[in-house]
Amino acid sequence: MLIPFFGMAQLNITLQNEMDDKPLAFAPMKWKIKNEGPVFYSQTDENGQLKIFTNGILPVYIWVTYLGFEPLDTAISADAILSLKPDYKYLAEAVVTDQYRATNPDKSINKVTIIDEKKMKAMAAVNVGDVLSNQLNVKLGQDNLLGSTMSLMGISGQNVKILMDGVPIIGRQNGNIDLSQININDVERIEIIEGPLSVSYGTNALAGAINIITKKKQLHKVELNTGLYYESIGRYNVTMNLGLRKTNGVYHISLGRNYFDGWSEVKHVRYQDWKPKEQYFGRFQYLRKIGLFDLNLKTEVLNEKLSNKGLPRMPYQETAFDEYYYTRRIDNSITATSKLPHNRYLNLIAAYNIYSRTKNRYLFNRVTLDKELVPDYNEQDTSTFRALVFRGTFTKSMLNSKFNYQVGYDINSETGQGKKIDGRSAVITDYATFLSMEIGNSNNFVVKPGVRLAVNTAYATIPLPSLNVKYNRSGYTIRTSYARGFRAPDLKELYLYFVDVNHNITGNPELKPEESHNIQMSVVKKFIVKNTLLQPEVALFYNKIEERIILTNIKDLSYTYQNLDFFKSFNANTTLGYKTGQVSAGIGYALNMISTENSLFSKGFTNHEVTMNMSYTLKKYGLTSSVFCKSTSAIKTFQLNETGGLNESRMEGYTWLDVTVSKSLMKEKWIVGAGVKNIMGITNLQSSGNGGGAHNISQNATQFAAGRVFFIKLDYNLTRK
Repeated sequence: MLIPFFGMAQLNITLQNEMDDKPLAFAPMKWKIKNEGPVFYSQTDENGQLKIFTNGILPVYIWVTYLGFEPLDTAISADAILSLKPDYKYLAEAVVTDQYRATNPDKSINKVTIIDEKKMKAMAAVNVGDVLSNQLNVKLGQDNLLGSTMSLMGISGQNVKILMDGVPIIGRQNGNIDLSQININDVERIEIIEGPLSVSYGTNALAGAINIITKKKQLHKVELNTGLYYESIGRYNVTMNLGLRKTNGVYHISLGRNYFDGWSEVKHVRYQDWKPKEQYFGRFQYLRKIGLFDLNLKTEVLNEKLSNKGLPRMPYQETAFDEYYYTRRIDNSITATSKLPHNRYLNLIAAYNIYSRTKNRYLFNRVTLDKELVPDYNEQDTSTFRALVFRGTFTKSMLNSKFNYQVGYDINSETGQGKKIDGRSAVITDYATFLSMEIGNSNNFVVKPGVRLAVNTAYATIPLPSLNVKYNRSGYTIRTSYARGFRAPDLKELYLYFVDVNHNITGNPELKPEESHNIQMSVVKKFIVKNTLLQPEVALFYNKIEERIILTNIKDLSYTYQNLDFFKSFNANTTLGYKTGQVSAGIGYALNMISTENSLFSKGFTNHEVTMNMSYTLKKYGLTSSVFCKSTSAIKTFQLNETGGLNESRMEGYTWLDVTVSKSLMKEKWIVGAGVKNIMGITNLQSSGNGGGAHNISQNATQFAAGRVFFIKLDYNLTRK
């Protein structure tokens, strides 16, 4: 730091963030004494302070240009506290998942990944599965009758909590939520927290949580958006969003239809590897303030039809067996939040969600075009699941306070009915209370212990503790944590009976609950070079799960759920973010190791993963081009056989590459986009070993994608003040 000595008189300057009044450490600053003086370059210290020796000559002219904030140009003649306004093109969205209140991700004690609306649009994503396809540590799969599958850091999807505005989404098939059924129409961002969140969210959160945040802001009286989307494999989508701001509140209405013709690499007369699918969906939100409470009333509906037309039957090919699967979701929730005196916050959630899946099998006559239901009892089925959620938190959260806390309750009750439920009906209810505290002796050091106590109607539970620590020093942010996880088997794992020509899966009422121990650590540093932001990060993750529940091949193609004695995963990843006014880019590498031995990873399996993405914007021309790439090595899974031994299944690696471009017209009223997805033309991935799932196209290949796809999209935006 270059500071001349003019005399004993001095000015004391403190530079701070206008949002939270926190000091800005090591911020560059230039200044001069009077207009004719030379210009000097300095920076604030770790407390955001700077001393300028003036020799009694005033005023002092100061200029501050600091990435992430608007420029400041001022003159002072006395000690001063200067506040910088955030520049919103660099400001990250506030995160809400597992937070005391909406918080800048840099200040969150958890490591949170945000996928914002800008990136989702650049990806030309249609559903949550599309969004996560480029995410480091996330692996996606596909069963064309049950839907998509996923894993997070080597841990399968039944251990990942999927939330919509903090409310759990129900309707798992084979342990996974079908991400292709969650459309991102009218979604603002997606937040991902890796690692157990069992203290806050209970069961199904051993690997982490994915929270889908819908839009709630309304800047104009009327906001209308319509969209058309087409893919070369026969996908036709149309969406509409309407927002109205009235004196009695804000209304959001979202509607859409997704249609897919079906696709096969080898053309057949009627049978297709990728099944035709039609979705209708809608969401209604009403937001208003009543007294001390901000209310959000939301209803969301999905209707999906999936058609599985069979091959003509020998010898004359005049008939074929056709199957139709109908999925219906109705999600209702009301959220009430209030800021009370003395920085206290109250948040209440009540939700009632319904999920049903119906299967009908017909014998279709290709000559007369008649069809009749197959009389076999197991070929017609409707399974219905209902979830009732009550959740509340009371929080004390004050900026710069040495002690904050949160106490809450969480009640989740799920009911299942149908032929696939052994006994036709079953109920599991979980009652829980949780407490956490944030304790810190300065802005740079925070400790967050927490514990959850629960009662489960099906299983004895254990206290679930967690401990998070965050430390800031010299621009580095270090996070470390320990958490205990617990997951009770769900209704399907216990009581499922799913037997047809494609599947043979039964539940196991003798299952034990999963328990886990998790340790994490991450280090991140922000470097600012002129107008460029560089953000490298290194993170480590270790998870040990006892009695892990897995789908097991017990005989031929018959499957059930069993406990695996030991399962361990280790993840090391590093990422580098790059951001300027025109370019946003990131690169990441992850090493994943999994083992089923109660020892070190000497007998484990290692998987490597690389992601790259870059978006370049020419604001003058309203043009944005983006590239998204993900490459992963071979993936291995484990299965127990009928003798209790382990069988391994291995699926080859792949490289996925998308290129998109968009152009705005007429002051962003119209936006035209086009591009190519899956440029490498991936269709089926070769598999080896016993299995790969309860439903595959063959013993040696697994369906993964529908080949290279060209797309075009058109959006129209209208606002009225």
